[in-house]
Amino acid sequence: MSALKYAVHAYAWTGHWSNDTLPIIDRAKRIGFDAVEIPLMEPDDVDPDAIRRRAADAGVELCCSTACGPGTDVTHDDRSVREAGLAYLERCVDLTADMGASVFSGVIYSAIGGRVGGLPADEHWRRSADALRQVARHAAGRGVTIGIEPVNRYETFLVNTGAQAMRLAEMTGEPNVAVHLDAYHMNIEETDFYTPTLTAAPRLCHFHMSESHRGTPGAGTVDWTEIYRGLADGGYHGLVGLESFVEVAPAMQAATCIWRPLAESSDQLLTDGLAYLRALEQVIYHRV
Repeated sequence: MSALKYAVHAYAWTGHWSNDTLPIIDRAKRIGFDAVEIPLMEPDDVDPDAIRRRAADAGVELCCSTACGPGTDVTHDDRSVREAGLAYLERCVDLTADMGASVFSGVIYSAIGGRVGGLPADEHWRRSADALRQVARHAAGRGVTIGIEPVNRYETFLVNTGAQAMRLAEMTGEPNVAVHLDAYHMNIEETDFYTPTLTAAPRLCHFHMSESHRGTPGAGTVDWTEIYRGLADGGYHGLVGLESFVEVAPAMQAATCIWRPLAESSDQLLTDGLAYLRALEQVIYHRV
């Protein structure tokens, strides 16, 4: 019996979600995933009713994610941009709830790729925490947990480590603000894999099982044993997911920086990676 629920990010197969990509849900189920992560980057094209029905028919769960952009940056100096960011995040929460999901996470605390002219100031942290506090209160009424995903220094100036994500979550003061770790980013920013995983486990809502080169888990430098030890020792029984890219759409090329094939196909990468991680889970969780 698995202690974890394995999701796959829809970006494994598409760079843009719409009703045309609904068959991804069935494809994920055939490979053996328990859930599908729906991207909300283009909310106008997200049909929550259609997604909910398709997922129910397939027997899979759902979660959602996004990344704020320059026009929705909740740390921006311009109040109107911060307000646009707040409205966008609340809309994402509603889409998440409407499709029957309960976890919405990602780079929701500042603009992806954003830069400042030095170290982040207290004002950046305060603005981010203030916005996420409002989003969390809205999300609580919809039965949604929001997750802060640390990403590497080249993708954000604000939250690069699990400790920083925990700090920001605590600054909001809201119990439904959680942490979403990602092994790809941890491989760049953390000094080890076990400690941040164990520390975040009580507040964890999701974990991207992304290899150091975003290829097949087990084929890079991520210490998966230490991650699973941290999850097991921390008593985590929740959502984890594969976020890997092989069939990269041109619109995603610059964002993912995938310039070579990392597997024969997305299906092959995901099948092999899922088998590797499930086998490791059985060894580590049964050890506890």
